[in-house]
Amino acid sequence: METWTDSQGKKIYPVTQQSQSNRIALLINIETFNTSLYKCRAAKDEKVMQSLLQTLGYEVVRCGDITAKMIDKPLKEFSEHPKLALTDSVFVTLVCYGGTGTEEFEIDQIFQHLNSKNCPALKDKPKIVIIHACRGVGEESVDLLDRTQFVPTDDIESLSVNSVKGPRTHNEKDFIIFHSSTTYTGSYTHETYGSAFIQHICEAVKKHCLRDDIEEIFRTVMQSFEEFPSEQMPTKERDTLTKRF
Repeated sequence: METWTDSQGKKIYPVTQQSQSNRIALLINIETFNTSLYKCRAAKDEKVMQSLLQTLGYEVVRCGDITAKMIDKPLKEFSEHPKLALTDSVFVTLVCYGGTGTEEFEIDQIFQHLNSKNCPALKDKPKIVIIHACRGVGEESVDLLDRTQFVPTDDIESLSVNSVKGPRTHNEKDFIIFHSSTTYTGSYTHETYGSAFIQHICEAVKKHCLRDDIEEIFRTVMQSFEEFPSEQMPTKERDTLTKRF
């Protein structure tokens, strides 16, 4: 396999002219709005994120007017999209406002549909997941459940060179989730501009995408919240990117 490196000799994910012209992203608007104001803000975030992804060369598959319990279908359909075999990467963005406190969305569904086993077309390709939602605070939230558990399926001897029957791969590799907040804290919005999280991401990507990789850009977004007048702090989770993107 050919190794791609940047000007500093660090490994990067391959990007070709063909892969750039076949980029694809999924944008999901989870509708749990309590007021028309929430719906207006979500629409603004959706518009801004769609514009950013299109600027980066991604065809955006939009899915709106669904609840957290309906998320499985669009993820499954996206995992079967023919462009996934040609793209160099995918973005999956979820925007949620004003939850009822009773809806639950299991983050693992994203990994189950897009991992190496169930979506081999995305094997070894970066999968960037961006989630704007409150995380179990107060009555106006949607709970994002992470049920990740380590379940051993092989004893140590089965991993020896002599016993491996075929090529193996890490099932959950080349992912990164960027949440709008830490656990048990809210995600704040502005009446005119939508969420601060989405706005800061768009500003950071536009300013730094030709210089910094995605992890450094997310760090820049986190730094912008250090002076933010609230407890909100975006966080990177389940980061298994093995190269720079």
